[in-house]
Amino acid sequence: MKHIILFIIPFLFMCPATVDEEAYIGKWEIKGGSVIEIYKEKQVFYGKIYKRAAQPLSNLNGLDNKNPVKELRGRPIVGMIILDKLTYNEGELSGGTIYNADSGKTYTVKVWINSDDLNVCYIRAYKGWVFKTFTAKRVPPSLH
Repeated sequence: MKHIILFIIPFLFMCPATVDEEAYIGKWEIKGGSVIEIYKEKQVFYGKIYKRAAQPLSNLNGLDNKNPVKELRGRPIVGMIILDKLTYNEGELSGGTIYNADSGKTYTVKVWINSDDLNVCYIRAYKGWVFKTFTAKRVPPSLH
């Protein structure tokens, strides 16, 4: 029994594996077919719309129609930055915002990858204590 306890104790103090910041870089497909490209400039991460869903929920003309800033309502959604000013900390991206072109609203955001599957990414948008989490799957480089 003493040997079993000595064997288990070190595992209690092990930290869970963190995901390297480079794992976030790439294209991620959200349910519905939209693809976000996450990239890094210096130490800051951004995400832009790489491809829209085949059947979008709104903004059918491909423009940012619901933006609260009137001058931005004519900009194309494809290429638009929606993940803004995220930083890598303890295995996840946080401290930035996500813009939802379907509603024209901006939310606080956190993005993380479970170390068990580096091809699945979670994007959680917050408004106060309320949140919604989206799952995205890595787009293989051969499909870019």
